[in-house]
Amino acid sequence: MECKTHYKYFLFIGLFIFFTLTCSYAAETPPVGQSAKSSFVPIGQSQGEPVSEETGIGADIFGGKGGIFHPFLVVEERWTDNLFLTESNTKSDFVTTIAPGLWLAVPANKEKLLSLQTTTTSVGGLQLSRVKPPATRKYQAYALYSPEWVHYSDHSTHDHWNHNAEALFQYNLNMGLSFDLIDVFNDREDISGNGLTDTLYRYQDNLLDFITTYEPSEKLKLRFDYANYLLDYKEDFNRYRDRMDNSVALYAFYQFWAKTSLFVQYAYANINYDERTVTDSIENSYYAGVSWEITAKTRGSFKLGYMDKDFDSANIADQDGFSFELQTQHNLTAKRSVQVNAFRKFNESDYIFASSYYATGINVGIRQKFREKWSGTLVASYERDEYNGVNRDDDFFSIGPALRYEPRKWLTFDLAYYWNLRDSNLTFYDYTSNEIFLRATISM
Repeated sequence: MECKTHYKYFLFIGLFIFFTLTCSYAAETPPVGQSAKSSFVPIGQSQGEPVSEETGIGADIFGGKGGIFHPFLVVEERWTDNLFLTESNTKSDFVTTIAPGLWLAVPANKEKLLSLQTTTTSVGGLQLSRVKPPATRKYQAYALYSPEWVHYSDHSTHDHWNHNAEALFQYNLNMGLSFDLIDVFNDREDISGNGLTDTLYRYQDNLLDFITTYEPSEKLKLRFDYANYLLDYKEDFNRYRDRMDNSVALYAFYQFWAKTSLFVQYAYANINYDERTVTDSIENSYYAGVSWEITAKTRGSFKLGYMDKDFDSANIADQDGFSFELQTQHNLTAKRSVQVNAFRKFNESDYIFASSYYATGINVGIRQKFREKWSGTLVASYERDEYNGVNRDDDFFSIGPALRYEPRKWLTFDLAYYWNLRDSNLTFYDYTSNEIFLRATISM
């Protein structure tokens, strides 16, 4: 599995370099259109300037008028009273993280163009559907790499390096056809969370995601998605979770009202495990929904439908049930906004005695800008996990206020507190944790 992961990753980086070099000499690039700064849109475009055609290195190559190269450094100190998320015998620690990195964009861009977090239990690697932004340039290429050193004050045997690399290529044709290809690779650790073991489990995951859209008319839009997700754990204990997901989705959007579209969607996923093949399965999903961007103040998407999960093994009961997904943001005022994400779906199991689990969750975030350099957020979330094939139900609660100070455009400080609770009908898996973060970010 590790070889397959690295092969796909380096293949994609090679394609990225080829496209970047090719497009650098392409015909004129249309100027960037609207800005999408909200985290609601995983891939946001920002107002910027085209790359300078002058000979040599321009003044904007390291930021300035958009910038091709953007070095950054993140330094974080975290204190937690329950490092390994156990029900008893909890252990506190200070965790220091230092993460240098570099991202680049061609044409030059002011904003980081990709913001996705893969999750190991989600089919296809993403908790929510990826939102494709409107086409604003003929093409856009982007890549990022960041190593991350993690040091534990009292548990230094767990010190380690994490790695994150990601790339994106978008191409938009005048005939209403567009392509969007991304790759996200992670090499990191996962807390055991099994109620007893003081363990961090090492794993790699890789997401290759492709979206193409075609607009045959002003009101009709067709979309096709393909995703490949690979997961590979290092420790033998977690080998049962190693798998590869291949998924496709078909959409048809029809604009019934200005900036509001109704759509239907069919999704298919083939989940294949490396060793625990009895949990191989196929998922079929059927949705109807609505997406809107009525004004600059409100945007979002909601879909409701039905899912069925068929296991290859006759010894595991198949699952079916209703599913939904909500992604929305509303700007209440110029200084205050609220974002709500919610879902109900099947997830792959992180519990060896279960084949999967039914996950229902909601996340609400409020952002308030106090003054020009000061802002704050309050995030609260709830998730209920109902495991298949075993009597286990977990409820997760989390709440966290955060404060941000930006004394300079290139310097940001964040202070945050998070309270987390897992309440399970198997009390062995209960835990409570309190965390405090102090982070400094330098970016160019």
